[in-house]
Amino acid sequence: MFTPTGPVRRPWLRPLIALGAVIVVGAGFWVLTLVTNDGKPPAKVARDAVVGDCLENRGTHADPVLFTIGCSDAKADYKVMINATRRGACPPEFDEYTERGGRLGETTLCLTPVRH
Repeated sequence: MFTPTGPVRRPWLRPLIALGAVIVVGAGFWVLTLVTNDGKPPAKVARDAVVGDCLENRGTHADPVLFTIGCSDAKADYKVMINATRRGACPPEFDEYTERGGRLGETTLCLTPVRH
């Protein structure tokens, strides 16, 4: 009678190791998310703003970088009065901000300064 003398084969071991690796990587991403999450919602860029939203300028007047912010916040610089994306231009009494890119290709917002 023949008796095998080689190493014992365990066909279930490779899938178990692969599953363990997936669990470890997933747990790593979960821990990384917990560590880096500051509890604040992500910053909304100006092209996502709607009429009535306020914007904070984190750039300069010549090269603005606008983000949506609460109107009661002291950092609010502008309020969106008209979304002129379809018209392409604002009436003369408003400041005009145009951002290229995004879903619509180009976004034009008519703004007024916020007085605190």
